[in-house]
Amino acid sequence: MNSRPSRPAAPAADDGTGTARQDRRVRVWERRVRAAGLPALWAGRCAALSEPSRQAAAVRHTAATLAGLPRPYRFVFASLLGLFPVAVVLADPPAPFRGADRGRPRRVADRLSRVPGCAELLRTTSTLALYGALDGPSPTPHREPR
Repeated sequence: MNSRPSRPAAPAADDGTGTARQDRRVRVWERRVRAAGLPALWAGRCAALSEPSRQAAAVRHTAATLAGLPRPYRFVFASLLGLFPVAVVLADPPAPFRGADRGRPRRVADRLSRVPGCAELLRTTSTLALYGALDGPSPTPHREPR
């Protein structure tokens, strides 16, 4: 049984404005993802996302996926990303005399993974980040086992 797509594909623009608009939308989403502090939380939970090149690929893939969602979903994700820094501070208030705490991102991510709404956002974006970071070419050469 052949099914038709739910939404017809947009015609390709000859002057490239559609691509420029999509790139601009992805850059906006990249800023939102970074402003929410998600890359640090991803790196705290998964060592593979602590490498800068993989983290950049993860942010790019996550932003591109969120930018491609239908408008109501984009609105919800934009709202959640805007409120996420508040949830991070409430989950683990930063103490001015504590100094650099390497375990903080993991602790915050673990606490937020139990809060409805934050848990879904963190789980969804973490999955997208891992797909983006690990599906691309590895920046370090792979050694064959002996």
